[in-house]
Amino acid sequence: MCFVPVSSTTDKDLASTILTQISQLGLNLEHMCGQGDDGASNMSGKYRGVQARVKELYPLAMYTHCCNHVLNVVISTSSQLPVIRNAMATISDICVFLSRSAQRVSIFQDNVEREVSGSASRQKLKPICATCWVERHDSIIIFVTLLPADVSTLEELQQENKQVEFATKAATLLKSVQKCTF
Repeated sequence: MCFVPVSSTTDKDLASTILTQISQLGLNLEHMCGQGDDGASNMSGKYRGVQARVKELYPLAMYTHCCNHVLNVVISTSSQLPVIRNAMATISDICVFLSRSAQRVSIFQDNVEREVSGSASRQKLKPICATCWVERHDSIIIFVTLLPADVSTLEELQQENKQVEFATKAATLLKSVQKCTF
């Protein structure tokens, strides 16, 4: 329907902002029969959350934890297969490692330009979200698309003599990516 900027995330201010916006959209708050969110305490708190404040004014507005968020959390945590868990951890470690220094970002971007063609050459690695499966999915697709550049960058960084600790980390990550199980 719309995005609304907020300056405060207290339960009171959020409830006020939400209810004001719903009214401004021309919806009758008296007909509100449900509300749902991601379960953050300031939203779902039984006594002081947004849901409690809304329910106080509109008793028919039953609170439900957002089903899409629940599904995301379940999918994100359900794969306990070591090979999947380890691959996800490796991807996450590589994303963090390659983005934590301007020098590594530059080397990676050079390799992306050399190794990847088309619109993918303008992409950059996206960290893996801990709770949102859809975003994890996007992160993995980007990682796989940029895999030749990922590998080239790690190969280049493992040769670094000035910063041995980073060269060792790059070598370890490279070995992980090159394993058949990955």
